[in-house]
Amino acid sequence: MINLSALGLMPLPSCRLKDPLMLRHLTALALSLLMPAAAYAACEGENLIAALPADLKAELRAETAAHAYPEGNIWRAEKDGKTVHVVGTVHIHDPRLAAIRDEVAPAMAGADVLILEATTSDQAALQQRIMANPEVAFLTEGPSLIDLLGDETWALLAGRLEERGVPAMVAAQFRPWLVSVTLALPPCAIVDQQAGKAGLDAMLEAEAERLGLAIDTLDDLDRILEVISAGTLDEQVEMLKVALQMDIDGAAMIATTLDSYLSGRHREFVEFSRVQSRLLTGSNASVDAFLETVLVERNRDWAEKLPALIEGRDAVIAVGAAHLSGETGVLMTLERLGYRLTRL
Repeated sequence: MINLSALGLMPLPSCRLKDPLMLRHLTALALSLLMPAAAYAACEGENLIAALPADLKAELRAETAAHAYPEGNIWRAEKDGKTVHVVGTVHIHDPRLAAIRDEVAPAMAGADVLILEATTSDQAALQQRIMANPEVAFLTEGPSLIDLLGDETWALLAGRLEERGVPAMVAAQFRPWLVSVTLALPPCAIVDQQAGKAGLDAMLEAEAERLGLAIDTLDDLDRILEVISAGTLDEQVEMLKVALQMDIDGAAMIATTLDSYLSGRHREFVEFSRVQSRLLTGSNASVDAFLETVLVERNRDWAEKLPALIEGRDAVIAVGAAHLSGETGVLMTLERLGYRLTRL
């Protein structure tokens, strides 16, 4: 549970936030929920894909296979005597990730550069950016989240937030995108910045620092902030309502994500999110809009940056595994640049 007393927080009345100090405290809480380098407690749950009926499993297999490079977490790309290793990562901690780090370590030892989405320093800078502009994360004027959702939906949301250690009256001032991020963490996922545990990205970054390897990044702070807060207020409210409507077991979602990832089936979980949305809400429109912003648009941005970052260099690219597949994915980008790809 988040230690609210350590953050100097008390439940707030449903009013507009004007006190800059209180805004900074609330922003600190928001960031403790947001940052991907945070540690996660072990979450146990059933594999939701395995539990699908046979017809939906067949649908999922077909939709997954329709995308380029749907499987394989580690790839080698070769061109003109230079080698680029591509590593699909997950941003959550699991002790089994250490074996993947160790498998990639020899490639890093021979590389000129490690290319990440963002570094831990970038994440710290993002925290400072949001704390300096709390209106990005909080409703500082106009209606509260209670007003935007209505009493019935708010009551449902309040219970979910309390399970995660977030007082409802504090969250009433959150922007909808921040609440959606908060709901993505199941009660078993305990944020603990002091535990020293992290996802594979941060593990590889630490290995690069140990080796003295140069590190470049694909995202910039403005782009990260744009992605996590994408959409109009109305669009964010609708996305939040969809998240509440789906009511998926968060522990099972994390377990399913890791099962798919560790089996090398990274595209499977992306497509499962779409199948699950159709099953529970009758539509995958909101999920598709989210994927367009978080995956497709960023992949296109990266495709413009990658040539300059890897030209004439041996490199290791480590990005979220969902970014590997598809027509805009990192692997297709390398193929279009003339690299010969081999799954490892």
